[in-house]
Amino acid sequence: MEKNQFIMIGIAVALVIAVAAPFLASGNPDGLESAFFSIHGAKDFQGDELDEDAASAAEEKVVAITGNDFAFEAPLPDYSIAGMDKPGEVLAIVVGTLLMLVLVYGVARVTARPDN
Repeated sequence: MEKNQFIMIGIAVALVIAVAAPFLASGNPDGLESAFFSIHGAKDFQGDELDEDAASAAEEKVVAITGNDFAFEAPLPDYSIAGMDKPGEVLAIVVGTLLMLVLVYGVARVTARPDN
């Protein structure tokens, strides 16, 4: 198999996974954010209902302890585009996948040895 053919198949597989991901992913949030809110009593460990007041209190408590109040607005929060439901999730993940592929390609081109 040629290198270009291998790369194109890899990109196609990445895009198929990106399109399928919103339909296969769990509706219950998990990970660090969910664990944080569970520990601080803002949500049940296996539930997805978030008590906004308790979540705000937990975040304020951490800021008071650490002094770190850094925050930023994500360009595509929660891997979605507001108001588009599943198509917005698919589009957000496909755009993110394509941006990462372009970034990796650019880094590879810049760091490639001259003899390759």
